[in-house]
Amino acid sequence: MIFISTCSQDSTTDIVVKELDANDVLRFNIDKPDDFAWDFHSRGFRVADKTSGKEISEKTLTSFYLRKPMYFDLIDVPKYGCVENWRREETDELFNDFFRECQSRGLTTLVRSQNNKYGKLRQLLAAQRHFRVAPWHFFHGELPDELKNGRWVVKSMTQTPIGQGKVFFVKEVDPRALDLNYPWFVQERIEGEEEVTVVYIAGKTYAANAPRTSFGGEDSRKSLMEKPTAWPRCELSPAEERAIKGFMDETGYRFGRFDFIRKDGELWFLELNPNGQWAWLDEKNEHGLVSMVADAVKREDAAHRARQKAESRSGLVPSVEL
Repeated sequence: MIFISTCSQDSTTDIVVKELDANDVLRFNIDKPDDFAWDFHSRGFRVADKTSGKEISEKTLTSFYLRKPMYFDLIDVPKYGCVENWRREETDELFNDFFRECQSRGLTTLVRSQNNKYGKLRQLLAAQRHFRVAPWHFFHGELPDELKNGRWVVKSMTQTPIGQGKVFFVKEVDPRALDLNYPWFVQERIEGEEEVTVVYIAGKTYAANAPRTSFGGEDSRKSLMEKPTAWPRCELSPAEERAIKGFMDETGYRFGRFDFIRKDGELWFLELNPNGQWAWLDEKNEHGLVSMVADAVKREDAAHRARQKAESRSGLVPSVEL
């Protein structure tokens, strides 16, 4: 059975789970703990969905598919903490550690981010060996001389909210106006013709593009939330395919969604989201993206099952035991 760790508002999981065998999947929504019961102990574990009656244990787990275990309903944590925040942190830590244990036993599917973590800094350093990358700075306390001229956009390294209902979006700024008491991530503005996003799925790619004029600002995420934009599928050159594969081979990822800007025919790297949302590119599976991801999950799950069966025949301790 495939264990999917996500949240109730993850529409990508809504779509991809339809391509999987529904009777062979347990979806765990971390933001709905009252819908579940769990018990982890020295001999194994059990997680049960109280609404459907499904359950998974060390005897039936074959794959752990990490999606988006997160909370969209933010809480205002008082100075000395609160019970709800404690519950969330305890649950996060347990299932994060469960993921790491499954990963160490070769049971994770597609996403293996904790094992080879590449944040924004390491991504940009690696990307310079495969793509065009605009100049960038992470700075605090003093303004680098390079930032006193030219055009720059400010970004965020995390998805941490900056206030009630406020998210940090990419926007053009004059770095000289930034408060040096805060840490900043800025990059030279790329005057490109189109945005290109590429989903990498275990050696295969799915690319789509949209003209930059279709976005209301610097950040395509904001435009997508306010007014979805059509992203038709597009082709990549053999050299671009090789560059993407080279980056993934170097960083150790098997899955992720790239963001690029195409300028004068060349791809300029922005970032890789190792487990980003992607179903919005092909919600109805008209171009096969959902099937590509689901098939990769099923192939890896089949490999896990075959290995477990071989271990069972050889008398080894089953790899799913905790």
